[in-house]
Amino acid sequence: MADDSAELPRWGGVTEPMTVATNAILTVLAFVFAARLAHGSAAEHSSAVGWLAVAMWSTGIAALIGALAHGTDPARGAALRERFWRGALYTTGFIGAASVASVAFFAARGSARTALLALAAVKLVIFAHRVTRQPEFRIAAADYGGALAILLVGALYAMVQRGAPGVTWLIAGVLVSLGAGIVQARRLAFHRQFNHNDLYHVIQMVALYAFYRGGALLVDR
Repeated sequence: MADDSAELPRWGGVTEPMTVATNAILTVLAFVFAARLAHGSAAEHSSAVGWLAVAMWSTGIAALIGALAHGTDPARGAALRERFWRGALYTTGFIGAASVASVAFFAARGSARTALLALAAVKLVIFAHRVTRQPEFRIAAADYGGALAILLVGALYAMVQRGAPGVTWLIAGVLVSLGAGIVQARRLAFHRQFNHNDLYHVIQMVALYAFYRGGALLVDR
């Protein structure tokens, strides 16, 4: 979110219109992919796919609330914009927790699976506590980055150990998400009207597709 509300791009009564638009597209993609993964999970009785669907649903909700936050004029609705922002941050915690839970089912079993599921739950609680005290994007980024690291390790392990289907797509998704994170962290942008947030969202669309393709092929270990 921008520091100086007077410098925010505007279109009509909407601030940061391009960020709102890219968030909206990200929302639609995430919901479509989530619905398809949820259907596949029910058909194949796969918990790994089901938890990845939860991560997709959470992504869509976070993107939707993020669009509302960026579109709210801070000069007229600062308190509402802040509430939307906090809501989006809280929701990102479920993305990371659900992703770790998915790893627990496609890459582990027995006590290792139990440990990963416990880690997902504890991770979510700690994240919620930290965001309550510091509602900052860097907290959400760190939490999501940790979940991606676990997803990458789990995918690599499943690929090496048994050539599990779909994990190469998951690895690609993690790498693309890493690229998106670099864009966000370094605030890389093409233009004032297409800033680092917008570019981040576009790159994340590619990552979502990779996660969807991989998730559709996952099977429980």
